[in-house]
Order: sequence, then C-alpha cells, then structure tokens
Amino acid sequence: MERIVISIQAIPYKMKMVLATCLLGLVSGLAGIFLHFLLELVEGLAFGQSEHQSNFLTDGVPPYRIGISLLIVGLASALVWYFLQRKGKLLSIKGQMKEEDARPTLHFWKQLLHSSWQIVAVGAGAPIGKEGAPREIGALLAGPLAEGFDLSLTDRIFLIACGAGAGLAAVYQVPLTSVFFIFETLGIAFSLKRFVLAGVTTYLAAFVAGWVISDHALYKMPVPTWSLQVLWVMPILVLVLTPLAYGFARLTKQTTAHRIKDQRIFLTLPLAFLFLAVLAQKLPHLLGNGRMVAQEVINGIPWKTALVLFVLKALVVLLTLWAGAYGGTLTPSFALGMAGASLITLAFGFEGLSTLLLIGAVCFLTVTLNAPFSATGLVIGFTGQGLEAMPYLLLTAVLTYGLTQRLDRLMGRK
Repeated sequence: MERIVISIQAIPYKMKMVLATCLLGLVSGLAGIFLHFLLELVEGLAFGQSEHQSNFLTDGVPPYRIGISLLIVGLASALVWYFLQRKGKLLSIKGQMKEEDARPTLHFWKQLLHSSWQIVAVGAGAPIGKEGAPREIGALLAGPLAEGFDLSLTDRIFLIACGAGAGLAAVYQVPLTSVFFIFETLGIAFSLKRFVLAGVTTYLAAFVAGWVISDHALYKMPVPTWSLQVLWVMPILVLVLTPLAYGFARLTKQTTAHRIKDQRIFLTLPLAFLFLAVLAQKLPHLLGNGRMVAQEVINGIPWKTALVLFVLKALVVLLTLWAGAYGGTLTPSFALGMAGASLITLAFGFEGLSTLLLIGAVCFLTVTLNAPFSATGLVIGFTGQGLEAMPYLLLTAVLTYGLTQRLDRLMGRK
C-alpha cells in the first residue's frame, strides 16, 4: 500500500486529474450497470416483469399484486430511511460538494444504501424519479478517488460534480447532456479544460454502461413535424406551462425541506403508498418514475384524462417526498410537461400533438433543472429526436428560462 501511495504521489498533478476522471467514468459506468440490474430485479419481484419486457410495467398485473407490492415497499422504505437518518444526515450531491469544514460527516456505506434504496422504491412502484440514485452514487465514488489522488479541494468538488454527471450519463446514455448538467445545474465554473475532463468522465461512463444499458430512445413517438407554424403555438405553451412548472418546482423544494424524518415516517410513508395503491387500481400509469404517464400521453388520450394524470401525478410525487421518501423529479417533470402540453393542445384544438408534447417536456425540465441546455439534450436523448428538432426545443428552453428568471424576481427570490 505504501508503494502505491508513493507511486501516486510521484505522478504529475495534471496526470492525476486525467487518471481520476477516467477511473471515475469506469466505476460510474459499472455502478450504472448495477443499478440497472437492481431495478429489473425489483420490478420482477413486484410485478413479474420489467419495464423492458412490456409496453407498460403494469400490463397484465393483478390489482391485488400491485397493492401488496406498494404496501411492502412503503413499510420497508419507512424502516430503511428512518434508521439511516436516526443518527446522522443523508447528504445530497450539493451537500457532498460543500467544503470540508462546512460539510457533515459522510458515511460511505450509509449513503450507498440510501441511494440504492431509491431504485428499490421506484422499481416497486414509487412515483418518483430514479435518476437521483446514479447521480448520488457517482458523486459518492468521486470522494475516495479524489482523496486517493490527493487532489486539491477545488478539484475534489469538480470531481464530485463529474461523478454526478457520469451517473446520469450511464443510466440514460446521454453523455454530452450530462456535461452540460455538470456546469448548468451543479454550478461548476466553466473552463475548456474542465469541459474536456467532464466529457471524458461522462462518455466513458456511458460507454461502459452501454455494454448492458441500451442507448435507444426511452419513448416511442410518432415522427414529429417541425415547421414555422410551431413558432406561434410555442409562446402560448411556454406562458401557460412555465408558471405550472415553477409552482411544481417550488412545492417540491418545500416538501423536501419539510420531509418527515422522525418516527412519524412509520405512519406517513405507508399511508402515502396505500393512497397510491388505491389510485393505481384505476390509474396504474401513476406508478413509477413517470415513464408510463408520458408514454400513455404519447399514445393519445382525451383532454380530461390528461388533466387527471397531470394533477394526480404531481400530487403523488409531492406526497411521497413529503411522507419521507427520497428520489428524483426529472422524469416525473418530463411526464408532467407532456401531460400539460397534451391538455392544452387538445383543449384548444392545436395541431401537431407530438411536436407540442416535446415542447411541453422541455418547458417543465428547464424549470426543474434550471438548465436550458441540459433540458433540451435530455428531451432529445429520451425521445430520439434528430438535429432538426434542436432549434425549436432550444428556443423553448431559452424562453422558459427567461420567464423563470422573471418569476423569480417577482417572487423576490432574485
């Protein structure tokens, strides 16, 4: 071990950074593979099939099995998250990025179980996103690597952000978008050197995870038609959906800030999953990270159904997070954006439904991530769009971002 330490210390600092980012990409990709198999295992136990084996995860699954699965995961999640938080604090990605003297003690195995359990909960039907787990684990793995290579505090923080981006790239196969995520959402100062190093990490993570995880589009969409006619509908969607997305984002922050962490979780979290189980008897698409809601909207639904899915999906996400669960809001926001766009399109008789659904998804993701370039890249990656969609989606993201900044000023936040 001493020889290894001496050998590492002898390596030039710039080479240490390159080696650290390469190793981080490798282990983040392997972590993505682990989470992929874990998700499929839990889905198989809960529903008898994975989301990759059927159009909808709940197709052909008896209602009683859905209810039992949700009750079991609700009780188990209450136990896991209560005991994980009883004597210490669980750190978010930005919590891990804080300076050492301002950061609570990081317990590696506790954080690893916490992040992995998010996948277990989503796989069993929790209505929240699964993207938080790979990002947190990628950031978690960056810490020991940064210490092993004796990186400076600034570069350690950068490497943790790269780990979060690598986790996102591995699971969703979006390496370039994940680079933008590192700088936009995590607030890392941009430089060409950092852009290249971040790219090395995310592309290597996506490549390694790609041995198992498909890079095909997550959603099956009709080929959208892009034209100048879209430009006059775009501002209407942005003006209507951005305040809704802004409200959802504010409520999400408030519910997570007041998340139940004490013994009340043994009551609130099982009841939240019980409420979800009741709703799922009629609307099973509410289960999971939002993929089923989005695909149902893409397949075509009446405006009343779109309204119900929009309201109830937002409600169960907020309720589950407040009740004590942890998870992401990226894919739920994507689904809400599509449901909201479908509602407006059908209610007002606009043409080009598939095109406007993409605009709605970009709008919601831009507000959720506070990152127009990342939101645009994710929608393109999720739906397999070509370069012809880029100008329209990016313009939507920029308009949404500008309106969000305006809303922040009106609310006194800036």
